[in-house]
Amino acid sequence: MTSPKNRAVFLDRDGTLNEDSVDYIKSSSEFRLFEFTPSALRIFQRLGFLIIIISNQSAIGRGLTTQRAVDEINDVLKSTLQESNISITDIYYCPHKPEDKCDCRKPGTGNLERAIAEHNIDAAGSYFIGDSQKDIQTGAAAGCKSILVKTGINSPLFRAIQNWDRRPDFVAENILEAAQLVECLERSRNK
Repeated sequence: MTSPKNRAVFLDRDGTLNEDSVDYIKSSSEFRLFEFTPSALRIFQRLGFLIIIISNQSAIGRGLTTQRAVDEINDVLKSTLQESNISITDIYYCPHKPEDKCDCRKPGTGNLERAIAEHNIDAAGSYFIGDSQKDIQTGAAAGCKSILVKTGINSPLFRAIQNWDRRPDFVAENILEAAQLVECLERSRNK
C-alpha cells in the first residue's frame, strides 16, 4: 500500500519571503525578512503543506558570494522562522549562472522535480509562489498551481504578464495575501 502524497508550497526566496536587491543578497547581514512572511507561512503550515524553498542563487556562480554565505543566509531564515514555530521542510538552490544552462536553474525544473521526488509530493495539489516569470514557468511546467507576488524588485506590470507564455493562476500583493488566497481555495475545495 502506497502512502498518500504530500502537498507543498514551493516558494522563491528573494523578493518573495525577503527583500531583494539588484546587487543580490550576498550575506546574512543583507537579509531582511518581510514582516508578513511568518504569518503567511503559519497559514501554509496550519493547512498541512510542506514548505519548500526553490531559489536561483547565481551570485555564487558569478563569484559575488560563496555557497557558505548562502547557506548562512538560509540558516538565518530557518532560525528566524523557528522562533515563530515555523518549519521549513527543505531548501533547494541553484548556484549557476544563466549561461551555464543547467536544469536546476529556474525556469528549469531540476530542483523542483528533485523536491517532488524526495518528499513524495503531489504536484497538482501544490502551489509554486514567486515574484518572477521564471517562478511561474517552473511551477507550471511541473503541474503546480502558480501565484505571482508583487514584492520583487522587478515586479512585472499586469500588462506584461498578459504576454507571458505561461501566466500565473493567481496574482497577489505579497506572500501573506497569497497564503490567504490558498486558505480560501482550500476551504472551497474541502466543502
